[in-house]
Amino acid sequence: MRKLVTVRTVDAIRPIPGADAIECAIVEGWTVVIKKGEFAVGDRCVFFEIDSFLPLDDPRFTFLEKAAITWNEQRGVRLRTMKLRGQISQGLILPLLQFSEIDALALADPALRQRDWAQLLGIDKWEPVVPACLSGEVEGAFPSFIAKTDQERIQNLPEVLAGNDGHAFEVTVKLDGSSMTAFHNAGAVGVCGRNWQLRESPGNSLWRVAREDRLLEALAALGRNVALQGEIIGEGIQGNPEKLRGQQFHVFDVFDIDRGGYCGMEERGAVVDSLRALGATVRTVPLLEVTALDRFGGSIAEVLAYAEGPSLNRETSREGLVFKRLDGRLSFKAISNSYLLKHSDR
Repeated sequence: MRKLVTVRTVDAIRPIPGADAIECAIVEGWTVVIKKGEFAVGDRCVFFEIDSFLPLDDPRFTFLEKAAITWNEQRGVRLRTMKLRGQISQGLILPLLQFSEIDALALADPALRQRDWAQLLGIDKWEPVVPACLSGEVEGAFPSFIAKTDQERIQNLPEVLAGNDGHAFEVTVKLDGSSMTAFHNAGAVGVCGRNWQLRESPGNSLWRVAREDRLLEALAALGRNVALQGEIIGEGIQGNPEKLRGQQFHVFDVFDIDRGGYCGMEERGAVVDSLRALGATVRTVPLLEVTALDRFGGSIAEVLAYAEGPSLNRETSREGLVFKRLDGRLSFKAISNSYLLKHSDR
């Protein structure tokens, strides 16, 4: 699961050309613009990742008042990707000493330094408003027998690049839409958004697309307990950057419910082929290539540069890329900085 608030160490400080009052702190794979002299190399800090929603009733965040918004009936600040004096800045770091409730616990147990402190500080992950066509009527919570799709960003996984052991990775285009899951389990079928299982209703796009593509009938006939997970894109969703007419579901993962794990590339392809043979229309996210990570020389910056490029629609800049080891046991995403800057209002 994504960690919004963590205790980290400042790894490096770099000047920003032409800037007198600010400089750049390197915190693992992240770059954060700070006031000059505010931190030194080796300082421990609390790192707040982009999309953290910081409540302004906490006086430690009131210096961000000018960026205040109201979200979920609470006044606060959403951290976004920014560019200051030509330097990308992602997230916020504050001195650990300002957070005595964290500092005391982290000192007492070094293992706790790796935990997510968001709940303790009342910080939530900012999410855009879900369009009415996708929210629908709730059947229940997201099924506990299916893993939620929430891949970690490469900035939080520098060890993956440093310690790659020669495994090949498939690289797919991350489409800009909304999460969708269609599943069959123990004789029952269902459709889910990111957080909820949804009841079938005339106005719900997820169910309509699942029916149009005959996904549920094919899943029931397949004879396996599996979930198709992917992105629904098109009209009415995230501004429809692919310029589609109507809506489409593109699969990026197949989750084996009985095994409790994701299928690798070959097995996923076999499931998709079987569903198509059973009469379903199954679209998948675009495959860019299969490659090894050593091509990036351990550089996160190189991975992020590689994330730039066209999407499904060649005239649209993509949101980023997803890397999956061919056995399905390791995956991460690299989000395009150009995309984050362009869509900072979302």
